Amino acid sequence: MTRPFKQRLRGKEPLVGCFVMAASPTLAEMCGYAGFDFVILDQEHGPADAETLENQIRAAEASGIAALVRVPWGSRWLIQRALDAGAEGIVVPHVTTAAEAEEIVRFSHYPGRGVRGLATTARAGRHGNVSVADHLPQSLQRTCVILQIEDAEALSEVSAIAGVDGVDSIFIGPADLSASLGHPGQPGHPEVAAAIEGVIRDTEAVGGPVVSSFIRDAEDARFWRENRGVQVLCLSTVAIFTTALRGLAQALVVPHETREEAQA
Repeated sequence: MTRPFKQRLRGKEPLVGCFVMAASPTLAEMCGYAGFDFVILDQEHGPADAETLENQIRAAEASGIAALVRVPWGSRWLIQRALDAGAEGIVVPHVTTAAEAEEIVRFSHYPGRGVRGLATTARAGRHGNVSVADHLPQSLQRTCVILQIEDAEALSEVSAIAGVDGVDSIFIGPADLSASLGHPGQPGHPEVAAAIEGVIRDTEAVGGPVVSSFIRDAEDARFWRENRGVQVLCLSTVAIFTTALRGLAQALVVPHETREEAQA
């Protein structure tokens, strides 16, 4: 990483990351060596425990990639645990109000900016080898807060949510948003597409947070960048592996019927 992830995000650099659902430090490390900009270690849908999460963050750092954590919800304790483990930021799903956004920002920062518990003995404080005087400003500059908009009831609140001081990015979740709007599995449905355009428009009008989103593949990435102007995008390692494995299986595995014919 040439600059801290938060600076790159706020600087509106084109960034591409991967959701890592598997409880695998190796997979997080592979994403870094492959050249991605960041990983989102998924604790909303993934099985990783606290110790595994810390090792995933170590592995990401070893390969020069920023590690963010998607917590299951905006709990003070869950946010604290992710940041204490050394994450550069948190991703919170299903945010629907400005009040939630304000609370999440407070949970993510130390007193003076928020209410995060101070423990420099945690990994984020290098196990006590960074002074409080240094750690607090470093954390403020480093920690990013990313909020997901993926519910129908959030659509009318986007401007208010994006306008909360300390929100660094509004992350669109097309899958959940399409389901919430009554069109599950159809992110390209006209109603869903219109809602996505509205989220982008309302966020950009505020002039603060950067818009980011989940994408399926390279073609989807081109569409988001060229047609929607969104430069911060994130793939799924599960989708990457499943697509690759399925393609290889179709190309290489001999069908059972063919095997039986050859043996006849």
